[in-house]
Amino acid sequence: MHRTHSRIVVAHQRTSRPSAARPTRRQSGAFAVMMAVLIVVILGFCGFAIDLGRLLNRKVELQTAADSIALAAVRELNGTSAGVTNATTAATQLAMGIFYSYSGASVVWSNDAIRFSATPNGNNWLDAATAAQTANAQRMFYVRVDTTLLAAEHGDVPLSLLRVLPFVSPSAQVGSIATAGRSSINVMPLAICALSDAPGEARGTELVEYGFRRGISYDLMKLNPNSSTKGANFLINPMALPGTSGESMMNKMDLVRPFVCTGKLGIPSLAGGTISVEPDFPLASLYEQLNARFGSYTAPCTATTSPQDTNVKEFTFSSEFSWMKDTPAQQSAASATTANKLVTIADLPSAEVDASTTPDKLGPLWVYARAVKYSSYKPGQDEPAGGYTTFNATDTDWATLYKPAPKIKSGSSYPSPSPYGYSPTSTLSNKRRLLHVPLLRCPVPAGSPVAAEVLGIGKFFMTVKAKEKELHAEFAGVTPVTSLVGEAELYP
Repeated sequence: MHRTHSRIVVAHQRTSRPSAARPTRRQSGAFAVMMAVLIVVILGFCGFAIDLGRLLNRKVELQTAADSIALAAVRELNGTSAGVTNATTAATQLAMGIFYSYSGASVVWSNDAIRFSATPNGNNWLDAATAAQTANAQRMFYVRVDTTLLAAEHGDVPLSLLRVLPFVSPSAQVGSIATAGRSSINVMPLAICALSDAPGEARGTELVEYGFRRGISYDLMKLNPNSSTKGANFLINPMALPGTSGESMMNKMDLVRPFVCTGKLGIPSLAGGTISVEPDFPLASLYEQLNARFGSYTAPCTATTSPQDTNVKEFTFSSEFSWMKDTPAQQSAASATTANKLVTIADLPSAEVDASTTPDKLGPLWVYARAVKYSSYKPGQDEPAGGYTTFNATDTDWATLYKPAPKIKSGSSYPSPSPYGYSPTSTLSNKRRLLHVPLLRCPVPAGSPVAAEVLGIGKFFMTVKAKEKELHAEFAGVTPVTSLVGEAELYP
């Protein structure tokens, strides 16, 4: 039997993995187009970022320039035509030192780019020539600088990558505007009546200003040229612009106290109209803030916002006048009446001084300021920088000035410099004890609040701390309102 061998052939089928899909030519072309578009978009964004950065940088450069120029100009404004002229000069000089555009190019100034106004808002901005006119200059305390009014190259920024786009210009223009102004004036929110409407008149050989005598101490709460029974003193609305009707502030002491702390009003000037006042200055509510000048702080006064005077020594009548033969009997000259006026014995005509009056009733003399000679006064002109000619503290001079005549104690002499200034280690750069007080034409119309006319700004030196009913200060002359302008600041 034959064994049959059968070969079984097993066919192995080759299996293979599916191959990756290969793009067709059409798909490859689509990807190429998309990539080209994407590259253009990416380059566009890069160009936009680069050019936008350059635009923003130039904008910042011009804004910095406009801010600096506006501040420099406004610091020169003082209510006079000369102030406007000085403002344009300051703008020109500062601009010459400002560079921009990485290239070291300096700003080429033009007065076309500067305007002046009485308010920081509105459309009534005047060019330099118009603002300098006398009728306008007294109200010009705000400056606007617009760099778009300078030559075009200041704001021209060439574009690098964006210019490849067909709808984009080869360059772009940018500009900046800055507004700066005076935010305050160095005047107390306290006003008193002028004892006379005359800015300067002679009392023998002595100059008397608005009825006040230099070197005489007054209680500012006890003076009135129109009544012999009650002092006339007023609270000024510290935020009401001249010529406007301010609201009553008597029940808003929290708003008034900061202005008493700093000795400032929150307005740029007293020029341009009457001021808003209310009778009977509330000293009992504000005397503690006045005493910040002596380093005695009551909220909201602080050493930061209301630094003390350089010299805080009180010149108390009973202990600080050893050079005087007759020790003063009170802190100010004794009150007196004449022709229905409430004044002091120092203000009485010599013929009216009572025979029983003694020299000690004149109070402290010349703590800060000496009496000055009328011969050195020039009507219609501000006091010269060096001051008027003063009298000497000799028996002859004092006997001529005062009745009854106080005398220097035998063997003594009047301190030189003045008692306030006599301190070997102190500087006198911070004289906060000088209160700049508006002197009003009186009588002031009845009402509360009411408009009052300012004749001048009296300079009064606080000799001692104020009390609830007493504010003693020595008259030291009249200060031009143009010298009392406060801080300059930028406005939105």
